[in-house]
Amino acid sequence: MSGSESVTPGSLIDLLRQRIIGAISTATAPGKWRVVVADRPALKIVSSVLQMHSVLEQNVVTIQLITRNRQPYPDMDAVYILVPCADSISRVIDDFRVDSRTGELQHRKYARAHLFFTGALSDTLLAHLRSSPAARYIKAVAELYIEYNPIESRVFLTTPSEQPFYALYSPHALNLVSRDLDAAADRLLSVIVSLGIRPYIRYYRPSSSAPYEALEPSLMSGYGTATACPRIAESMAALIQQKLNDYYSHESNTDNSTKRPETLTPSVVIVLDRSVDLYSPLLHEFTYQALVHDLIDLDGGNTYTYTLESTDGQSQSAEAELSEQKDPIWRQLRHWNISEVSQTLADKFEKLLKDNFGMQAAKQV
Repeated sequence: MSGSESVTPGSLIDLLRQRIIGAISTATAPGKWRVVVADRPALKIVSSVLQMHSVLEQNVVTIQLITRNRQPYPDMDAVYILVPCADSISRVIDDFRVDSRTGELQHRKYARAHLFFTGALSDTLLAHLRSSPAARYIKAVAELYIEYNPIESRVFLTTPSEQPFYALYSPHALNLVSRDLDAAADRLLSVIVSLGIRPYIRYYRPSSSAPYEALEPSLMSGYGTATACPRIAESMAALIQQKLNDYYSHESNTDNSTKRPETLTPSVVIVLDRSVDLYSPLLHEFTYQALVHDLIDLDGGNTYTYTLESTDGQSQSAEAELSEQKDPIWRQLRHWNISEVSQTLADKFEKLLKDNFGMQAAKQV
């Protein structure tokens, strides 16, 4: 791990980094060069917590996008990091193409393949891999469970689509509910597996609620006829429990005893939906973090680009990344009230001037 990427105890960001780096670094023999191949969703996950040089430090020659024309490295093993979907599986198989008539190898991009999937690989896709001509070149297949977006050390997103609130609550989007709930449950499963816990699932049910099936006839006619809110938390809890049961069943049938349910830390997961608190979206936060997002246009949600003037009068563009791993002041103050931050920053600036004689002289000039 790069020295610029500090470690926070219990951090989801660090857990995600460790799982990715662990997969890349242990896939082949120590000291052996390798190639990393990823699809776009998996690459987005990797780049959210790791800089390019941190990956290359793991004896990686290059990082390739699986959907592009790629330079072959037939003498090196490839570490694939992919979402478990049919398209990615087909592209892996195509990297080890054989003649359909003779069965002889026609084309091989890499020496061998080590496959790591961001989530659970279905039995159907696994069977497709096993029966393919590429099977003889596949050294390992593993599921990483990294399908979540940790935006802070203890805050993560499971955003299943571009408009999840609409999909879950709109009476005109009932056909999208199952899709978004299932996707969000997959991401929550990734968090639970990454934390190494065995949770008891608890959920909130509003007093005036009903299953989606009961709501559908009345809601389809318009907003005005709705008399109950859907049981989103209950539906989500049931999905998470189902996916956990499938995961435990799978792990119990493997040789990895460290992941069996009885060896994991007991915990409680409480599933809530927006109906438990309707007021927070209408209130304005008075934290430093909220102020920054209100007043500054941040690239990617955390990078501020500004113009810096040098001592010789030249202007140049500079960037400041508001990251808890790279900016200790941001990590300390982001959740503080604005008034407290204002006084703290003023005190820190005065201390900086006091401890730096050169800055004192510049201020007097």
